[in-house]
Amino acid sequence: MSEVGVFISYNHKDKKIADAVVETLAALSQDLTVFIDHAGLEGGDEYEPKLSDSIRRSQWFVIISSGLGNVERDMNWCFYEAGQFRAKLAATNQLNAIRDRLCYFYDGKPPSQLSRYQGTRLALTDRNDNKLNVKEAEDSLNYENTDLFDFLCLLLTKSTDQPVRNINDQGIRKLMRTGVRRITDEFFSDRIRIIAEDVFQPRMKFTIPTSGTTGSLEGLSPTTKIDGEYNILPDIFGISGTTTTWADIKSAACNMNCDEPMPLWVDDLETASREVARGKIPTQTEFLCLGLDKQFYRPVFARNIIYSSGKNDSYVAFIPSRDRRFDVNFRSSLLLSALILTIRFRQRVLPLVDEITDNLAAAGKIKAELLLRLQKTIVIVEAEAREFGLLPPKDANDDPPLLNGFRDGADKSALRDEIKKWSKTRALVFEKIAAAQAPGGDVTWSDAALEVSNAFSGMKEVNSAFLQTLCNELLYIEKD
Repeated sequence: MSEVGVFISYNHKDKKIADAVVETLAALSQDLTVFIDHAGLEGGDEYEPKLSDSIRRSQWFVIISSGLGNVERDMNWCFYEAGQFRAKLAATNQLNAIRDRLCYFYDGKPPSQLSRYQGTRLALTDRNDNKLNVKEAEDSLNYENTDLFDFLCLLLTKSTDQPVRNINDQGIRKLMRTGVRRITDEFFSDRIRIIAEDVFQPRMKFTIPTSGTTGSLEGLSPTTKIDGEYNILPDIFGISGTTTTWADIKSAACNMNCDEPMPLWVDDLETASREVARGKIPTQTEFLCLGLDKQFYRPVFARNIIYSSGKNDSYVAFIPSRDRRFDVNFRSSLLLSALILTIRFRQRVLPLVDEITDNLAAAGKIKAELLLRLQKTIVIVEAEAREFGLLPPKDANDDPPLLNGFRDGADKSALRDEIKKWSKTRALVFEKIAAAQAPGGDVTWSDAALEVSNAFSGMKEVNSAFLQTLCNELLYIEKD
């Protein structure tokens, strides 16, 4: 039988893995000739001819890529050699073989440069998530339920017209299982193991399913299990114990902040978790979480651990934020915070309403984008109001805390009426946007845009009067 050449390309830090591959192939068949460089892949004048000859004589090319894409693994020389092998196949009219014969072993994310080729993923579990006890020198049929075992089958049966070895022979299959155990052991033997970790900030942990595991790539879902650390669940969300679900977190956040829709940091964390699930850097939220303890926290996607089994453990820390609240026990502070938020409402919300009114004849998509921007902007301004200490009334029968800063009289009564009108306007705006979003509903985006435009009619004048009344009251306090 003719010689079957296998070229092993690797970074010098993966020499033990490469040696395990060589030993496995040598044990399987004398017809397998392995070309491997033990000098650390450093090219020189005398090495180039040797390299070219070895690649020319090889039918298979295998790159070892360990360490979850560790930046310390310089793979440039490996990619250069892979290019040589690819050119060799192209020169001999074997382009169809490139996809199958140019291979790589990996344990995390495959190298982007090789993603089009034949990847063999190594893990400490089989395809059914059964643990592989690679440290124990014992045989197990679970090793046959792995990508690496399938690769060895392919190598032994597809290298030549006749199989190199009979893979139905139980002795050969045992050698293959031993090789899978040995190579897998070397892949993971040098991994750093965490002994303990001290947590100094409240944080929550959850698992994001990824390719190769049960679940989707959509990140956080209502049923996602949340593990709380450093008393985050009872102290910030009022949830007893150390475990809950993402749905319970969202419900607690909504109840604490009296928000409709959800607080914006919740939406931002869901978006960030989807980014992590797709291998991207998460976009951090700009918004704060008001905890049950009345303290503000900034949720930060702080850590993501990728395991060989394919799952991601993500950690979100809730970092105490600088308190921006005015001391609303002082009338001047209460009025000043209201003045700031009234100006922001004028600068951010009202221009969007004008834009919606100007686009009443535009396409539904444009009106949908504007209405959703309006809704988000209103929520942002309301979130800032809480950050400044302007909390909403406890229920519909209570006066807004802002009115505590005013003297009894006509101005106070007028403000009370206008605040109640705004609450009804806000409820109407959010209701119409939700109805337009609902699939198969009777309300269109055009209907919602018209309702919103009419609901805000005269709001600029109301806002101006509100500003004037606040300024007058502040001046009165200063003179008093």
